[in-house]
Amino acid sequence: MTLTTKTTPGMTTSGAMTGARYIESLKDGREVWLDGQKIADVTTHPAFCGMVHELARIYDLQHTEPYRDEMTFLSPETGNRCSLSWLLPRDREDLKRKRRNSEIWNEQCWGQLGRGPDILAPYIITLYDIRSDLSAVPSSHCDFGENVANYHRYCMENDLFLTHALGDPQVDRSEQPQNEQRATHEEEVALHVVEETRDGVIVHGAKQLATAAPISHETYVSLSATFVRRADPRFVLAFSIPTNSAGLKILCREPVSQGWGGYGHPLGMAYDEQDAMLFFDHVLVPWDRLFALYDSAPILMRYQSGINFIGWANLCRIHERMRLMTAVATMIAEAIGVIEYREVAAKLGEMVTYTEMWRHAMDGVEANAFRTEGGLMSLGSMSGMNIFFAQTSARMVQLLREICGSGLIMQPSENDLASLELRPYLERYMRGKGVDVDYKSRLFRLAHDLAVSAFGMRQEVYEYWHGGDPNRNRINLLRGYDQSNVMSRIKDLVSQPLRNEG
Repeated sequence: MTLTTKTTPGMTTSGAMTGARYIESLKDGREVWLDGQKIADVTTHPAFCGMVHELARIYDLQHTEPYRDEMTFLSPETGNRCSLSWLLPRDREDLKRKRRNSEIWNEQCWGQLGRGPDILAPYIITLYDIRSDLSAVPSSHCDFGENVANYHRYCMENDLFLTHALGDPQVDRSEQPQNEQRATHEEEVALHVVEETRDGVIVHGAKQLATAAPISHETYVSLSATFVRRADPRFVLAFSIPTNSAGLKILCREPVSQGWGGYGHPLGMAYDEQDAMLFFDHVLVPWDRLFALYDSAPILMRYQSGINFIGWANLCRIHERMRLMTAVATMIAEAIGVIEYREVAAKLGEMVTYTEMWRHAMDGVEANAFRTEGGLMSLGSMSGMNIFFAQTSARMVQLLREICGSGLIMQPSENDLASLELRPYLERYMRGKGVDVDYKSRLFRLAHDLAVSAFGMRQEVYEYWHGGDPNRNRINLLRGYDQSNVMSRIKDLVSQPLRNEG
């Protein structure tokens, strides 16, 4: 079945997002809770405003001369400038353009955003690619594939910032083992359909973990690879709805962006993207916002297909994060005069090794791009890469800690640096090799944010789980890894008596 994107009556087409438009769009009555309080305006609250204004700054880059052609393209239908995040890749050149767009987003935010605006667009593009399979699931109310195609166009023409929520609440999973069919009686805390109406389905339950939900426009809700196999069809659904939907409550975690006094946190203050639980209290999901219902086969097939549209956003982020950690570790080794120490240089070389291996892998998935049955160009498989980074990210943080030593713990604040009484002591006892105390302390503060602070610890936990359960991924990688050729050769080798040439 061939589907085309059609114009939705009355749909706005504002084009690539601007900073001012983004900030204004968040003042929409969304129900966000933090520390027992309902937040009136996320754009001005200290727990969110740093991230909001940083995203606004990057959005504005899309409209500047140096970046316009590297971050946007002209919509063939409306003539709007649209973000390359939403471009449907038709050839290898499109993939290269999308790579550069993701590189810019991640260079600007130092690879710290697991849920930047270019992250979720590829999820919707993946659904667009399997729109025929989604349409094959019958519904008397809508065509799921057509819904996806129209939704992609809506997001593209308005440059929406999406997050997603895929997991069940972490309540009692003892009877819901990983990678196994769920029990016939599903736990009612998981999100499920409670009623069908003329306007859509009413859903109730909770979802975790929705990173950036308080500051995004919409949430794509679906099932992760861990949770996709369900016995009860009421728990099988995929949709996207606005963040300010009636009945949707967003509960935030403790912020990691709150500094104290003059202790600067250059990453935490700007890039605390927040993580949230989503509580759906009888929320209406309109029929035209549903992409799957009661049948998980298309979603499961998508996980098993090897199609890789989500690559660049994550691959570029990880590469930039690796580059940042390696450079900070190198600069600190120079600043305290230990870079010539054999063991320190070897640790830095190990960090460079991981960074270069990742770059080679990025080039590899680009070289192995292929055309899908849906007519789009997909990057090659990255089946082992998420597992590799889940392992190496923690190792790189540990290497950074070892190179920094105790300097990660004790550094003066900005107020200390400004104190006339303390300044002579700081200049004498807390300077570095050929660098003053200001440079050294701020460099160590950056390392502290990467490796020790609450922000750094959150980032490390996030990176471990970002690609899903590493153990599940390793098992699935093993099960899908073709060893038939080499096993056949080994069987031939051991089928004959081994000769002793001596």
